[in-house]
Amino acid sequence: MQGIRQAGRDGRHRGGPGGGQQPRRVELGEEAGIDHGPWPARAAVLAVLGAATGILIHQLTEGGAFESEGRLDVSVAAFLGVSGILLSLGLERLRWRWAAMFAIAGGLAAGFVTWANGAPGEWTAGEGWRFVSSIAAVVLALPLFQAARDRARLDFSPSGILAHIWTDLILGVAACAFVLVAILLTVLLAALFALIGLDALQTLIEKGWLLAAIACAAFGGAIGLLRDREGVVETLQRVIRAILSVLAPVLAAGLVLFVMSLPFTGLEPLWESTKATTPILLVSILGAIVLVNAVVGNNREEVSHQRAVRASAIALALVGVPLGGVAAVSTAKRIGQYGLTPDRLWAAVFVGAVLAFAIGYLVAIAWGRRSWPEALRRINVLIAAGLSVTTLFLALPIVSFGAISARDQVARLEQGRIAPEKFDWAALRFDFGPAGRQALQTLSRSPSAIIRSRAAEALAAQNRWALLPNVAEASIPAPRPMVVTPAGANVPPALSATINKEGLCAARSCRLLIDSPSQAVLLSVACRECAPDVALFDRGSDGSWRLVSAGAGPAQPAVVGLPTGKIEVRTVTARRIYVDGKPIGHAIE
Repeated sequence: MQGIRQAGRDGRHRGGPGGGQQPRRVELGEEAGIDHGPWPARAAVLAVLGAATGILIHQLTEGGAFESEGRLDVSVAAFLGVSGILLSLGLERLRWRWAAMFAIAGGLAAGFVTWANGAPGEWTAGEGWRFVSSIAAVVLALPLFQAARDRARLDFSPSGILAHIWTDLILGVAACAFVLVAILLTVLLAALFALIGLDALQTLIEKGWLLAAIACAAFGGAIGLLRDREGVVETLQRVIRAILSVLAPVLAAGLVLFVMSLPFTGLEPLWESTKATTPILLVSILGAIVLVNAVVGNNREEVSHQRAVRASAIALALVGVPLGGVAAVSTAKRIGQYGLTPDRLWAAVFVGAVLAFAIGYLVAIAWGRRSWPEALRRINVLIAAGLSVTTLFLALPIVSFGAISARDQVARLEQGRIAPEKFDWAALRFDFGPAGRQALQTLSRSPSAIIRSRAAEALAAQNRWALLPNVAEASIPAPRPMVVTPAGANVPPALSATINKEGLCAARSCRLLIDSPSQAVLLSVACRECAPDVALFDRGSDGSWRLVSAGAGPAQPAVVGLPTGKIEVRTVTARRIYVDGKPIGHAIE
């Protein structure tokens, strides 16, 4: 953006109107940016669309209770959310229809992946990472689209794409900060008016849709306002890159010392000290990638001129390969010990992505020599485009990490590499999706009696806690999400274990009333339009809790859904009309 303005200033006629010279025409080079100019109406449009989107998403998901909603509702919510974010970041007066079509296409991709994942309440970690992969695909494609929109053609020149990446990142962070401020301000005003008895705003906040509307409107409006102040955003870009450039020598020194220490310490301490070896290494490599790009900038003019900083960027680019190699060894070692799971396969994908950057940077430095910053910027664009396509492919229901993991785990069991007693039956039942349950059906017909028994037990389990009989009750977490009344009351571990065993809070958030030290009442709903289920628990003399009664409450529309008011247990004496010994109608007041 600053490129075209600078070109215009350089080419502007320097004489006065009477100087006799005609202003010369300025030819824009490929590296020049596009000055989109202010668009005052954009902030208002994005704010209004954001408010409407927030309200629709809240209604579709019942305030975020995704687990209890249908596939279509959550898919539409994903479409609206992703489309709204893409439109907010990509909308310009220039070819605004392109931005709208790209936002719709990105939203459709996320919505389709959400729908293909199945019922939200049955999502496992694999489905969650697949949804994240779809978001990553459209986010990586956004700056590529923005550069193509600016030129009205497919354009892979690094300068424009990298400038859009930094701008989108800064706008997104700034908009999120503005959302937080807007929400805090709304809550403060509600509390202020409540002091004088005007609690209408507090009531609207408790309903949830108001905060959703404010958050989405603030996000879109903030981006629209900042887009009209491109000079501020460009200054922020330069300041942030300058700050990160200063940090590059510090991280480079630390990572170089770490890599140089590995031949003396060996790799064994990495596996013994923590189980988070791979995540720590991946975060280190990602930090190195960010700092390297802060040093090289978006074009030749933005490269840091300090030799120490440039040398640290080269060091950070070079240490990525050994660090990525150690992360790959760590992941492979984990898979070799415990077999494949969806989480480990996704970890392998992340390792492959950072290794692609590390190897690409090594090639850029070796091949580019003195022009290595330019080569590195081109590598960034190529890898980003490749990752966008790859993550979209992995998000689609073409490759099932659950099916791959189920086949591997079953093979380990049948080949005797793991004993049935040590086999993770809960993971096969609840973490691998339909492929895991199908594998259990097959194992339930195994020639081995113990495998048949364990497989049948896993298929009959309503939740994973039922397959962990030896786990101490104190280690079983309270069901989530669950609201406890009175606020701050401790849920006895034995009561949590009983609720988990009965599977009463598996489908939707619920409310638990600790009526007395020996009695508790649980309210929950199984679907969006269902009446609340009521369960009564009593504490025995031995400290255990048992389910005394459970059943659905009345189905009047007034109590459909989970109650939000005060919960209490009362002893009620009522008169009823009986015909042939059977009650009819309601109680007589």
